[in-house]
Amino acid sequence: MTTPRDPDRLIHDFLLEGEEQLPDQVYDVVRAVVEQKRQRVFIGPWRTPTMSKLVTYGLGAAAVAVVLFIGAQFFGSPADGGLGSQATPTPTVQPTLQPTPEPTPGATPPSLTQSFTSAQHGYSVSIPEEWTTEAATKPWTGAFPLEFTVPQVDFLYDPNLTSDLFLAIASQPLGDSTPDEWLAEQMASGEGCGDATEPITVDGASGLAGSEGCSVVVVTTGGRGYWIQFYTGSGAPAIDEQAWFNAILATVQLHPKRAID
Repeated sequence: MTTPRDPDRLIHDFLLEGEEQLPDQVYDVVRAVVEQKRQRVFIGPWRTPTMSKLVTYGLGAAAVAVVLFIGAQFFGSPADGGLGSQATPTPTVQPTLQPTPEPTPGATPPSLTQSFTSAQHGYSVSIPEEWTTEAATKPWTGAFPLEFTVPQVDFLYDPNLTSDLFLAIASQPLGDSTPDEWLAEQMASGEGCGDATEPITVDGASGLAGSEGCSVVVVTTGGRGYWIQFYTGSGAPAIDEQAWFNAILATVQLHPKRAID
C-alpha cells in the first residue's frame, strides 16, 4: 500500500502557498471531498500499485481547485463583496446647497426735475422729467373717479407705461363736512383704503395715508380736500412704490385758494 493521502496535510500544503487559514465551512467540505477520492484498496494480486508523482500532483491540484471553487460559492470573490472581503462603502451624496436668491431691490425714485402746476385743483408737484401730464378740465365732485384720464383729475404718467404707472391728483371743497368727516368719507369710498390708514402731513396739511400697500393720501387745508394717489399696474417695473410716492409727496405744495370750482 502507498502512503495514504492525508487530506489535512494536503490542505496544510495549500495554505502554505496562499491564505493562512480557511473558514471552517470550506475546510470541512474540502476534507470530505478528498476523503471520497482516497485511492481504492485492490484485493487481488498481492502487489502495491505504484502511483506516479504526476497523479499525486494532479490530486493536489484538484484539491486546490475544489478549495477555490467552494470558497467562491460560499463567500464570493473580494471583487463581489463576498465574505472575507471589505465592501467598498458607497460615498454619501451630500445635497448641493443652493444659494438663497437675494431679493431684487426696487428701482430708486428717478430725479423729479419736471414741475407741474394744476390750475384746476390748486397745487404744484415735481415729477420725473420724461413723464406726460394731462391736466383736469372739470371740477371734482362726489366720489373719486379713478378712471384713467377722466377730465376731473390731473393725470401725470409714464408715457410708455401709461395706466400702469401714474399719479392721480384732484381736490374739492369740504362743503358742510368737517375735515375729519371728509377724510373718513374718502377713505371709505371704493377707491379708498378703508380702515387701513395712518396719519400723514403733506405741505403742513394733516390727513390720512393708506397703509398695507394702499398708495392713497387725503389731506385737508383751507376748507379744501385733496386726493393724491400713486398707482402701479401689472405692467410696471419692479420699483419701491412707497419710496417713489414719498419722494413725490415731499415736493407737493398746496394752494387751495387758487383752485377753480
